[in-house]
Amino acid sequence: MRKLELNINNKNYSLMLTRESIKWLEANGFNAADFDKKPITFYDLIWTSLFLANHKDVNPNLAIKLLETYQASGKNITSVIKFAIEEYQAFMSALANTDTEQLTITEI
Repeated sequence: MRKLELNINNKNYSLMLTRESIKWLEANGFNAADFDKKPITFYDLIWTSLFLANHKDVNPNLAIKLLETYQASGKNITSVIKFAIEEYQAFMSALANTDTEQLTITEI
């Protein structure tokens, strides 16, 4: 998985999605197919999920404050969300890709 490096409030953050952060997203109601139905909710969820792997001290409330600070500094979060969605889709594609590995099943 790729990482995205951001600096917010003079602190560096290494953002990424992992299997655990994707599980957290799904447990909190994220559904990529419904993104256009709940864009604000899903923006917040995706943004927050990016901190889970490398920044355990960033809880959901702090993550949203960091989002607001990032936006207030003139940065566009759309590119960050796009990165996260691309990572999510890459993970799902890799998970669904069964052509890359041959499985041998034998009955006992």
